[in-house]
Amino acid sequence: MKHRLFRALAVAVLACTGLIASGCAAQEPTDPEPISPLTFPEVRKIQNDQLEEFAALIPAEQIVDRWGPIEATAGMSCDTDLGGRKPYFQEETGTRMLTGGMDLYLSDSADVPAILEQFAASKSGLDWIVAPADGTNDAQADLVLESPDGFSYYVRFYPNTVDGKNNISFTSFGPCVIPPKDFNPHGEY
Repeated sequence: MKHRLFRALAVAVLACTGLIASGCAAQEPTDPEPISPLTFPEVRKIQNDQLEEFAALIPAEQIVDRWGPIEATAGMSCDTDLGGRKPYFQEETGTRMLTGGMDLYLSDSADVPAILEQFAASKSGLDWIVAPADGTNDAQADLVLESPDGFSYYVRFYPNTVDGKNNISFTSFGPCVIPPKDFNPHGEY
């Protein structure tokens, strides 16, 4: 009886140890994000043209003010210590992305849920990834749109901001690209 109990206990301990150890084992690295062949000027143009396409989906009389699209930003590193291709302190050898954005201030009569649905529908069936416009996506944005060529657009609605305006805010991220040879980490592109 003691041997059976001891044997069962030993098997249970070994099984638990195996399960715990497998969770602590080194994970295989995931495939890195592909490097886009685009240049910084091409990324900025595509990014801002898409933002303008989104703005064009809203009737002009419903846009009472706007800011952007952003003309230039610093090239952010794609190589972080959180899973990028290079160690953080060697980022000058890695890839960069450009961020962008635009804010559209809407009249009180604007139907924001319909506008968000229109943004999503404009990319439906075009190999874009469209996250639900219900606030449950990973970014907690009202809508996330990702193009097949690596561009991401996060759309958030802020009702009745400090200025008393209804704001649809776009934050965009370009794909990871090889920076130009004269790249300055503090420059704007």
